[in-house]
Amino acid sequence: MSQQDVETIRRVYDAWMAEDYDTVFDAYDEDIRLNPDPDATWVGIGDDYLGHAGVRRYMRAVYEAFEEYRPEIEELRDVGQGRVLTLAIEHGRGRGSGATVEARHTAHLWTLRNGRATQLDLFLDRSRAFETVERIG
Repeated sequence: MSQQDVETIRRVYDAWMAEDYDTVFDAYDEDIRLNPDPDATWVGIGDDYLGHAGVRRYMRAVYEAFEEYRPEIEELRDVGQGRVLTLAIEHGRGRGSGATVEARHTAHLWTLRNGRATQLDLFLDRSRAFETVERIG
């Protein structure tokens, strides 16, 4: 069990909520790969996002679509092999409509190597995240 990996990811979320993006990106490998959920159909979400520039492009898309977007972290789990699973409830309001977006119970699967995040897989459906964790076991 790697409590150190869990703490690294906890610091990432804390820094993100504090808008301390330098600290966030310090925890990311230069070649990080962000894989959005393929079922995410809202405008701005594409395929994979590579490196720091790719993660920034993804986050721009999120913040262009939503106001007051924030993940409420319910739990961080060490799932072995340098992976940490985040269970979150994501909140926000549509930027154009101002409508409150239904809170989603999501999961983020982080892969770390040498204390830095190398991959982030996002899941809108937690059951798919659990299946993925079980499959890569």
